[in-house]
Amino acid sequence: MPVVGLIGGIGSGKSQVASLLSEQGAVVVDADSVGHQVLEEPRIRQRLRDRFGPGILRDPGTMPAEPPRVDRRKLASLVFQDAEALRDLESIVHPEMRRRFEEAIDRESRRGTARLIVLDAAILLEAGWNDLCDLVVFVDSPRAVRLERVARSRGWDEPTLSAREAAQWDLERKRALADLTLKNAGDLAELRLEVDRLLEVIGSPRESASESPAAARCGAVPWRANQAASSTGRPSAEPPR
Repeated sequence: MPVVGLIGGIGSGKSQVASLLSEQGAVVVDADSVGHQVLEEPRIRQRLRDRFGPGILRDPGTMPAEPPRVDRRKLASLVFQDAEALRDLESIVHPEMRRRFEEAIDRESRRGTARLIVLDAAILLEAGWNDLCDLVVFVDSPRAVRLERVARSRGWDEPTLSAREAAQWDLERKRALADLTLKNAGDLAELRLEVDRLLEVIGSPRESASESPAAARCGAVPWRANQAASSTGRPSAEPPR
């Protein structure tokens, strides 16, 4: 069962791609959701409090008996302005997130009922989680489209988007390291076609797994072993530039 990592710029539509893959029989592991769960772990919460102070915790309000939860917005306001603080946050949170990813992948692989496993993680490459994947897919959207999406869904302006992007790798670097590029600049119907073509590429017979030990383990299809498929005109997903 192949494990496919989804990456792309903020607002590129990774979650929508993941949702469409889920409709086609994929099991999606959402890194954002896992990260939120990890922040609720008492030992993680205590380590964050020790490092960043009690100001990152929410006001207990009407439930003082319950331990205060981490206020993600307050925490984000600290770490996205301080590279050292961001590294400290990652050193606390990322190992537990990776453990949960590994458990989910192992569980679904043993169950064997899914078409594939999707790891939807914006910082997949930065965190080194790509070694859990057989293929990495870059979801490509023009910046203007991404800005319009985050303005509508999150209320972000251009400086906010730029600040958040500065905490991640350059998009061209990510695109170059991905195995496939999936375009998401049009409407939902066009995106469905792109997802269908992606699944066609992933499902193509494997010619060689020499470039992906993980692919050899579970039978996934490295893009570079199947470039001939792109010459047929069927898959529109692009290999890395």
